[in-house]
Amino acid sequence: MTEKADSGAWLVLAWRLPTSESSANRVSVWRRLRNLGAVGLTPGAAILPFNEDSLEQFDWLAQEIEDHEGDAWVLPVGHLSEAEERKIRERMRADRQAEYDQLVRQAVNFLKQGPSKPRGGFANRQRRERELLALERRYGKIRARDYFRAPGRREAAATINKCLAFRQRVSTKRTIRTHPHSDQ
Repeated sequence: MTEKADSGAWLVLAWRLPTSESSANRVSVWRRLRNLGAVGLTPGAAILPFNEDSLEQFDWLAQEIEDHEGDAWVLPVGHLSEAEERKIRERMRADRQAEYDQLVRQAVNFLKQGPSKPRGGFANRQRRERELLALERRYGKIRARDYFRAPGRREAAATINKCLAFRQRVSTKRTIRTHPHSDQ
């Protein structure tokens, strides 16, 4: 959890896009918000814990919305009620937990596939390396938007490390830090 995420300060992006346009712009906004880990408050408003990166990302997204003839406001929120804050934190944790759960399932499937088959040769080994790299990257992206340490974070990190150990045929005690300065 970041220091800013603990501070109780929040950032809200409120927006409106023209309904006469195709849905592509709305889908683009929704995807960007999802990638940031934002929670939707209403159709047209989303919230993140305040930090400089969130502010920059929301500012860029607001500019993009305005470029598509929409309206957007980035609003710092200094305080939410205890119930509101708890509800938002729980939704953020639940969203990240669902992502970690899916990642663990994919990593377990990777492990179940067993070692690369010799007859598959180089192409098969390359495919497995790409799969492992994709798992590592996915973990890093989820971890970056896990503002409140969802319970599945440690299990996901441990499972990714098992994949790395399995692939590299080293002890499962070896860990790869997938995020600098973190506890996994």
